[in-house]
Amino acid sequence: MNQKVILKYDKSSMFSKILEWPSQLCQGWEIGDSMEPGIRFRKIKNIVFNGMGGSAIAGDVIRSLLGEHLPVPFVVNRGYYLPPFADKETLFIASSYSGNTEETLSATQQAIQKGCKLVAVTSGGKLAEIAHEKHCPVYFLPSGYPPRASLGYSLGVLLAFFSKLGVGPFSKKHVEQAATFLEKEGKGLADPARKENPVWSVAKQLKGRFPLLYAGTETLEPVGFRWKCQFNENSKMHAAYIGIPEMNHNEIVAWKKLEAVNGFYSSLVAVFLRSQKDSPRIRLRMELTRELVLKNRGKAIEVTGKGSSFLEEMLYLIYFGDLVSVFLAGLNKVDPTEIENINYLKLHLSKTK
Repeated sequence: MNQKVILKYDKSSMFSKILEWPSQLCQGWEIGDSMEPGIRFRKIKNIVFNGMGGSAIAGDVIRSLLGEHLPVPFVVNRGYYLPPFADKETLFIASSYSGNTEETLSATQQAIQKGCKLVAVTSGGKLAEIAHEKHCPVYFLPSGYPPRASLGYSLGVLLAFFSKLGVGPFSKKHVEQAATFLEKEGKGLADPARKENPVWSVAKQLKGRFPLLYAGTETLEPVGFRWKCQFNENSKMHAAYIGIPEMNHNEIVAWKKLEAVNGFYSSLVAVFLRSQKDSPRIRLRMELTRELVLKNRGKAIEVTGKGSSFLEEMLYLIYFGDLVSVFLAGLNKVDPTEIENINYLKLHLSKTK
């Protein structure tokens, strides 16, 4: 299948937005680097990152990237209510691409009432108004994107923001190197007509199936969840994610080909997302889990990260999954940008305040 056929259903150019990933990352860094946060990190005791959907995933990714460099707890909060421990020593990052996400606005108002140090990441809307009114830093993202397609901007902003605070090992040079690496790798991955394209191979194997995504909790949890969400929104298909080792304590038992569930079982496919940074025990657990899936006549796929750093590896796998989701949208004959069900929900929620 060629690119023209894949893009036939891509009416709002989701594919081209994914290809912007490298440039988004660099532009996001410039946005984040253009202003001083005005926050003394030594006075911060914890971080709460509040967002929903495509606006929340950047929090998951940055928390994983900062890893052991984080000197304080970092919580990604998805919902209306602020965690009860939040107070004047909490750094509260409100992330809402539209600036009008009701859950994030609710938590932001609570953060203000508790005296948290507020930082906003948005393209405008009510969130920007609130932050300006309270004289808090606002990092403006370019407008005109679905939130899930602006992750490069958000992540670039956050990398620069935490660098300004003196947290983490990342610099402009690291970001530029990662963007260059991603652009180079992307040229082959983005072409479905390329012989032995691994993205196209994975997409074909997932068509008509239910992906069960597995990744190491300490490394690629944000990537597994990102793949799940991109399959939901772009490909219009169900998917599930659970980390390893937790999966080894419950879901692994369900990988049995039983007559009672044969019809459902045959539609499942295990997708193992592998990192070079996975610990030896996690690697062994994945290998043994994959053996059990195959032993019980299940289908298994592996995708391993590439790159000379964990930043490059994580970006590569996110980019890979984003492309798989758009290729699947073409195979499923759906527009990857369309979110009719979400719009239905928002419309009916707006009628009841």
